[in-house]
Amino acid sequence: LAYFFGNYELASRLVGEIQGNNPTTQATFSTCSLVFVEGLISSALACKTNENKWKNLAFESIEKMCHFAEHAPSNYLHMLLLLQAESSVFLGEPILAAKGYDNAIKAAGENGFIQDQAIAYERAGLFHLEQGNDSMASQYYGQAHNAYLKWGAKRKADQLRLHCPF
Repeated sequence: LAYFFGNYELASRLVGEIQGNNPTTQATFSTCSLVFVEGLISSALACKTNENKWKNLAFESIEKMCHFAEHAPSNYLHMLLLLQAESSVFLGEPILAAKGYDNAIKAAGENGFIQDQAIAYERAGLFHLEQGNDSMASQYYGQAHNAYLKWGAKRKADQLRLHCPF
């Protein structure tokens, strides 16, 4: 939840604590979800701090997610696409980032991952806002809001409504 509400430092610390537990007892889906969230956190912190530590962790998550997506694309391809879009942001590749967000949104929707689609919409909104495209940002934030409501995450939808331009 810390990641969803923008507290990336806390989210990173919590992921570290989870990884300190015995990873052999974690189910595959849990492991994949943890890699995904760690990649999102690392990417957000890489953009915020421009530190290589976070960039390297983001790339490690992408590498792991490639393996998961190769074996179960309907479950993990959208996650890989979102992580790649996020890395394109901190690499300064806005065209690739924009395409990556749209591909992640589409893949998540096609496979019924509304929660991940909501995250992708939100991250795309932030990306476009930072690019100075308020109109596009507004559209993505509106879609994120709707997706969070559809998922049942009313508090997150409320947070977007109060803090994001749409």
